Amino acid sequence: MLAATLLAGVTVALVWFAAVPWGPLVCPAIYPAPRNCFASDRAGTALVVTIVLLAVYLATMVMALIDRRDRRLATVGVILLAIAPVISYVSVAWIPGFPLS
Repeated sequence: MLAATLLAGVTVALVWFAAVPWGPLVCPAIYPAPRNCFASDRAGTALVVTIVLLAVYLATMVMALIDRRDRRLATVGVILLAIAPVISYVSVAWIPGFPLS
């Protein structure tokens, strides 16, 4: 449970403190610029990623608390949370997503 909590917390911090404000370092010089070049558009994607991440975290916690003997589903949740920082950072920073406005 501690690993799941730490992984979820680090991923949310990475998304909101690194991917949203900075995002891609180089944007093409075209008009209109790609959606992922604007922090406001990355914030919408970060919101969706955070909701999905929290759903995986809550499901992992529920599985860990309900079935103490068979922790296969909780282990799968921790593995998903372990790969979540990479997937979430890439999806927020470089994939055009969901604008807030």
